[in-house]
Amino acid sequence: MSTQKKARMVAVNENGQRIGESHPRAVLTDHEVMLLLELRDEGYSLAWLAAKFEISRFHTWRICTGRKRSQTAARFKRNPGR
Repeated sequence: MSTQKKARMVAVNENGQRIGESHPRAVLTDHEVMLLLELRDEGYSLAWLAAKFEISRFHTWRICTGRKRSQTAARFKRNPGR
């Protein structure tokens, strides 16, 4: 059995910084962020969304207003496995 881990592709912005769920401090996956935004469009409150996704109401507000997690990937690069 091999102990070597596989490298994976990670999304980076134009500055080469990891973004989205590939960022080391990301709490939510990209899918969860999309679901959060869809639920907000349906009229759910920030407090309700924060409780459901187990994040702060401030962080929820930042995602919903585009201040966080609003970048698109400029490219993908190989990240060596850990």
